[in-house]
Amino acid sequence: MTTDSPSGYRRRMSEWIAEQRVVFVDARHGERTGRIAIGRPVVVSDREARCPISLEGLHHPLPDVRGGSPLQALLLAARLAGRLLHGFLETGGRVLDDDGDDMPLDAYFGPLLTSSSTSA
Repeated sequence: MTTDSPSGYRRRMSEWIAEQRVVFVDARHGERTGRIAIGRPVVVSDREARCPISLEGLHHPLPDVRGGSPLQALLLAARLAGRLLHGFLETGGRVLDDDGDDMPLDAYFGPLLTSSSTSA
């Protein structure tokens, strides 16, 4: 299934290639179920690909991440997810796994779990 986007390219409905169910916890909203997901990159042209990303329960729908190739779009999407999650943790938020334990985000994102101010 495809949908038209404002930029004129035909977007396929997201096919998630990696996802993790989580619980987001913070003082303002309490506990809420969520999902961290990255989709299959879609080639838009010979110089552009877009990769869907979702932090369901934490952020409203995020726009696709754009890159010059499918690989670049995928890696930039993972980096964006890491940075947004890092920002959530910096404000006192927690991300819990299915067992209610703190999810080891550094094990999932490694150096991608950094704020933009600390990266080179």
